[in-house]
Amino acid sequence: MSTYNPDQSSASDDQFLERIQRIEAQLALLSGALGVPFGAAADALPPEVVSLARAGDRPGAIGRYRELTGAGADEPATPWRGV
Repeated sequence: MSTYNPDQSSASDDQFLERIQRIEAQLALLSGALGVPFGAAADALPPEVVSLARAGDRPGAIGRYRELTGAGADEPATPWRGV
């Protein structure tokens, strides 16, 4: 397994998100083995927002998140990142 390398900054967002998903899956396994609760980023989001984000529709995910939660345009659009 490779480690983070800042020289690989040309990696696409999709590759980054896939890596985060693999890290979260491993963290969930380790947490479970230790009896420590772990919630992935996607666990805190409405399923529709997760689907849009995973389909690559980030503007749609942000918009739908704001519609469903009442979050304003001035609030960060980061809760769904890493989904």
